[in-house]
Parts: sequence; C-alpha cells; structure tokens
Amino acid sequence: MSSIQTVGIIGAGTMGNGIAQACAVSGIRVVMVDVAQAAVDKGLATVAGSLDRLIKKEKLTAEGKAAALALIKGSTSYDDLKGAQLVIEAATENEGLKVKILQQLDGILAPEVIVATNTSSISIT
Repeated sequence: MSSIQTVGIIGAGTMGNGIAQACAVSGIRVVMVDVAQAAVDKGLATVAGSLDRLIKKEKLTAEGKAAALALIKGSTSYDDLKGAQLVIEAATENEGLKVKILQQLDGILAPEVIVATNTSSISIT
C-alpha cells in the first residue's frame, strides 16, 4: 500500500479544521470539504488563527504557517476528494447526516481509499 499523501476531510468545523491543521503541519496535503463556502472559509481562518498562536508560542515559524496553509485546499465539492488516500468524515453529530455522507463517499471514492468517521456520541457499529 502506498503512503498517505492527501487526506480528505468532510467538515470544516472544530474537529475538521483541527484534523486539517494537524495533517498540514505534518506536511500532508489536505482537502477540507463542507457544504457551504462560508463554512470552508471559517475553517481555513480558524486554522490560520491557530497557527498564529503557535507562532507566538515559538512552536512554529511564519514560514511553517505559510507552508501548512498552502497544503490545505478548501472545497464544497466531494469530487475534490478523489485524489485522497484517506478520507475522514468529521461532520455534525447527526447520525442520518453521517450515514448520508458515507453513502455519497462510497459512490465517489476508489475501493482502496481508507474512509474513517469521527464521532464522540454516535455508535458506529
């Protein structure tokens, strides 16, 4: 199996943008998808603000911030996830929504793509 070069994330909220930041700071390309461009923009702004705090704490350089942000692509289209080797669903804690998203991904992604879900309150069994 090849290494993971691109991670797709469904949801630009707290969990989604946090996962995007962690991946990008580690040098992994990210496609962060949400239903509305405003949500994508907010998620990207949150990542930028978090990276600024890391700079103030001297845990990241301005160059590191720029490099991380350059690795994150925001989108409102699931089609942009097609190049990912790993896709993480991090949408709102709504079981019906999560099931719908996973079903949509099943029709778009190649069989070898790893799909994960992130939840704190819904049983995935």
